[in-house]
Amino acid sequence: ACATAGAQAHQVWLEAGDGQARLQFGEYADNVIEKSPGALDKFQGVPVLQAHAAGAAAATRVEGRRTSTAFAYALPGAAETLFAEAPYPVIDRSKGGKPALLWRPAARWVADLSRPVAATAPLDVVPTGRAGEMRVVFNGQPLPKAQVTLAAPSGWAREAVTGADGTVRFTLPWKGQYVAEVKHADPVAGERNGEKYGETAYLTTLTFAQAEGMESPALPAAPAQ
Repeated sequence: ACATAGAQAHQVWLEAGDGQARLQFGEYADNVIEKSPGALDKFQGVPVLQAHAAGAAAATRVEGRRTSTAFAYALPGAAETLFAEAPYPVIDRSKGGKPALLWRPAARWVADLSRPVAATAPLDVVPTGRAGEMRVVFNGQPLPKAQVTLAAPSGWAREAVTGADGTVRFTLPWKGQYVAEVKHADPVAGERNGEKYGETAYLTTLTFAQAEGMESPALPAAPAQ
């Protein structure tokens, strides 16, 4: 039960640069990165990365490999956005009297927050193209009243709730990388790969970097293992 709660408290997020991408698992704002051997091995295989170039009609599937600290990918070229969902086993909660849970952590990366990107995932958070603004979409429709948490490398974090059109806007004071996170619970039961579940917990992050702003303090020290 503790391991299950710990996994759901975590997130996956994408980082990219120099023709490479990494899908990491942990807690970005707290500088927690899970490793292999360890919690990184709980995912079902290596997630497939979807790389979408500007102007391309479709995304390119990129296979990756598991390293000691992340799932790593060699990018085929410049990308406007990257996306990956990390398949996690259905979580048995019968001892607590709850239905089985399908946890669906996913991550998106964009090269430029000022360019709008179309939502493609069941739960997605994408830039609208307006300064500091992003939109949360669930099953193709804007998701109102969704809480979005934004974290900078220093551990600085802010929260905001989406409006009726699914949008939320943040002031971005720091130069560097940010990770936004949104969660959504869906009580509809279903089945995946022969495993039945009673509800789904979605979690999606959006990573982007800002070239201008104040210098961000260094990341907090990673907790002792």
